[in-house]
Amino acid sequence: MLFKMILDSAKDEERAIARGFLKHIVAGIAAGLAFGGLVLVCLFIVFAKLELQVPLIFLVAALLQFGPIGGLIGAAIHLSRISERTSPASDDEEDDGPGGGTKSPVVFAPDPSKRAPQFSAAPSPG
Repeated sequence: MLFKMILDSAKDEERAIARGFLKHIVAGIAAGLAFGGLVLVCLFIVFAKLELQVPLIFLVAALLQFGPIGGLIGAAIHLSRISERTSPASDDEEDDGPGGGTKSPVVFAPDPSKRAPQFSAAPSPG
């Protein structure tokens, strides 16, 4: 119901993005549940010699913790695919200059060891 509300409220140009977003969330939740089941089975295989008396509700709770995390990972994957991280640089731009959009040339500070010593006409207080 929530997914239908999201798709209905999306504009026509946003509908493909919303559909992909929801597909990645569902796929992430499914992958998270599958991974949680695998982890739970592996834990029981590792601790097979122990006499564990774990209630079923604790097993389900442990399994369901992986679902939302997988959904968040799926949403992050979709957002990283649709967002443009770098702008295409043209061939005439040079990246050798300073950043920040400045057009001024790079000027280096003089080396302090090459400065001439400064003497004062006043006597020293010693």
